[in-house]
Amino acid sequence: MLTKKLIIEIVKAKIMLQLNASPSSSPQAGLKPIIDPPLEVPSLSTTFHQVKILPQDQDIQQVDGQIKVEDMPEEENLLFRREEEFLLLRGPISFWEEKCSDKRYTLGGNLGLLYRFVLYLLEKKHSLYSLHACALYDEEENHLWVIAGGAGSGKTCFLLRGLEAGLKLFSTETTHFQLRKDQVTWFKGSLIDNVRQQTLEKHFPHFLSVFSCPHSSPYKDKVAINLSSFQTSFNQVTNLKKVIFIFPHLEEGWPQRKEKPITSSKKLAQLIYANLSSKLSESIILYDSLPISGWDEPALAQKRWENVKTLLTNLTPINSLSILSSPEQCWGELLTIR
Repeated sequence: MLTKKLIIEIVKAKIMLQLNASPSSSPQAGLKPIIDPPLEVPSLSTTFHQVKILPQDQDIQQVDGQIKVEDMPEEENLLFRREEEFLLLRGPISFWEEKCSDKRYTLGGNLGLLYRFVLYLLEKKHSLYSLHACALYDEEENHLWVIAGGAGSGKTCFLLRGLEAGLKLFSTETTHFQLRKDQVTWFKGSLIDNVRQQTLEKHFPHFLSVFSCPHSSPYKDKVAINLSSFQTSFNQVTNLKKVIFIFPHLEEGWPQRKEKPITSSKKLAQLIYANLSSKLSESIILYDSLPISGWDEPALAQKRWENVKTLLTNLTPINSLSILSSPEQCWGELLTIR
């Protein structure tokens, strides 16, 4: 039996990975998508800022969770077991790593097992919340723009047009925050963005030609682009003058831009809560064959709701807008009158 152990840190979550493999398998290859992720659409780099490799002499008591992977090519089916913060994944994993039709839903994929486990541990162990949102920083005003929404809502158009206008990148896909007493700390997210190739060709050809990742071929109609050259000089920030949430809905050819302030704090709290909960509560099929149920828990959900309300009554002013627009007009006059 071959064994490989690794301790990683993503944002603040520390996880021990242990791969046990039969002699016909390679433990290094099994962990390669995590410890050396290629910059392509299924990569964890499209959802998190970085995966840090920690020294092996870390105190096991300081680890937030463990994943034990047993790659057994001779077995027929995959097995998954979860006991609190310990996960076991067993079976012909190396086979499914090669044959899986959607590599985003694998152990190290950007929508897979490790991704969900990190979101869970960040919230469970650190009260650190993860928005499905891109974020842009205005250096002149010390404002953070948070554009929140699901796939196809228009986040990327806001992101790329914001960069063209001179804003700095804080996250392309996942934006984290943590509350401590009366202070909110925001943490940098991913710097690689998965964009529909058609969107780039039609609206942002410059980004496609200059910033495409060298080894990223089209995957599920998307390509990965490296926007790290636009990033902020800091990885976390606490002293923001204002945070502005945008909840977009962009449609090609939409005739007239509509911008509406969200004045109800209750409605805004519900929108943020739903966004924070979406990836955590979602059930998935791993490796085309293994159902994995959502990670949410009643106590977590209650605490999340209370912290969302705290966020909205915090000392940092928060504005919010819903915007219905075409991709070309998404920002309107927001960046010219700031």
